[in-house]
Amino acid sequence: MISQPTPRAERASRSAPGRSAGIRVNLNLTRELAFTSFKLKYTGSTLGYAWSLVKPLLIFGMTYLVFVKVLKSGAADPSFPVELLVGIVLWTFFADATGSAVGAIVANGHMIRKAYFPRWIVVVASTLSATMTLTVNLGLVVVIGLPLGWFHIGLQTLIVPLLFIELYMLVVGIGLLMSSLFVFYRDLGHLWEITLQLLFYASAIVFPLSLIGEHFRVIVALNPMAQMLEDMRRALVTPTIPWSATILGSLEIVPCLLVCTVLVGGYLVFHRLSPRFAEAL
Repeated sequence: MISQPTPRAERASRSAPGRSAGIRVNLNLTRELAFTSFKLKYTGSTLGYAWSLVKPLLIFGMTYLVFVKVLKSGAADPSFPVELLVGIVLWTFFADATGSAVGAIVANGHMIRKAYFPRWIVVVASTLSATMTLTVNLGLVVVIGLPLGWFHIGLQTLIVPLLFIELYMLVVGIGLLMSSLFVFYRDLGHLWEITLQLLFYASAIVFPLSLIGEHFRVIVALNPMAQMLEDMRRALVTPTIPWSATILGSLEIVPCLLVCTVLVGGYLVFHRLSPRFAEAL
């Protein structure tokens, strides 16, 4: 006798295709919003997509002139200009991604009021748009830098994908947290702009960590952005192993835990506040 499927098995067989279809729809919507945001960012400008390259190069040029040539920050290290360029490119991504993510929900309020879809898609799409710009910038730097001997590729370079994952987790966590709070507290947008300015100097971008006293060096390296930038520089430019572990020692796990805390906390706050977005916008 052929056994009949249980009601639970029937529900599972019906819901599995529905879940997979829903995942595909969400991924397609995220991709479309990301590409649309990337295109609209440069619509109407004369240089168009070239601005994604010009902006970090201008910041690098001015920073290099002031801090390296005038203030002699890192002048004794011949590889520091390349380290500075890598830091500027990564920082530009962090600032652009979090800055656009903060206002993502408010900027797309018309969509949120008219249609239902997972609200996190809007925030993730805004960060993916900045990731496209990062890909273009890093691609150009690598294509130019490899023939000129700027980068040293070796076993230490294998950590680079993990560092990018850590950086993106931090960006998404901040984006989810700040975008959900920004719906109700608009002053947070100005507060985040000030925070970015402070973090820029607190992340050891314009000077090497070796210039800081030993005790303060540990405090600076606990900043996840400083830790990621230092490790990225060691993995790509100056092939020394270990990286920030030489500064933090057993505290190396702290920046990673902070990134995970920001991501989980951002998701929980976003999940709690998202049902109220439509009525607040």
